[in-house]
Amino acid sequence: MDDGQSLMQRYRKLRRAKTEFALERAMEDLEVYELGTAPRPHVAPLAPPTPTTAPVKTACGGVAEPGHRMSYRKERTTVMLRNLPNNYTREMFLEMLDSEGFRGSYDFVYLPCDFHRKANLGYAFVNMDAPGVDALWNTFHGFSAWALPTSKVCEVTWSGPHQGFKAHVERYRNSPVMHKSVPDEYKPVIFKNGLRKPFPAPTKKVKAPF
Repeated sequence: MDDGQSLMQRYRKLRRAKTEFALERAMEDLEVYELGTAPRPHVAPLAPPTPTTAPVKTACGGVAEPGHRMSYRKERTTVMLRNLPNNYTREMFLEMLDSEGFRGSYDFVYLPCDFHRKANLGYAFVNMDAPGVDALWNTFHGFSAWALPTSKVCEVTWSGPHQGFKAHVERYRNSPVMHKSVPDEYKPVIFKNGLRKPFPAPTKKVKAPF
């Protein structure tokens, strides 16, 4: 009986030693970082989908040839520019678009603002044709050459849930932002061939935002 107990004790001691050795080896392989210094996983910047060159299946089971209007890429024409300097005015934002070569390319622009602080909210919506979106995305994603001193870096994402010229016009034509009491500089604007056009009239009574 004593021999059996002694053998069992030796077995447990040997197994414990092997476990501790394996744990030590594992700890040696671990990289140790001080608080806040651990590397973050690389995340690729968000970019517009590349137009496909292969046939695309349609919702009804058919196949759309490359370049077809049902292409996922061409359905989206409105982007959001984020991390804008809050002291940019709508005119400054439009001048920035024009100076980067986009004059006449966009047909809808809206820079939401805080009426009380008289400052924009840090983002804007721009609608244009699909080729223009690709160029705008490449120009402003990572853009930091602002007219005013700031450390902000622009990001470009898709607008949601509203997409396209008509969707945005319908979204804002009855919005309080279009009320007569709101200064024009805070309102969305539409263009055709680079010239500003009157915003479509509301279809119902517009409430004051204040």
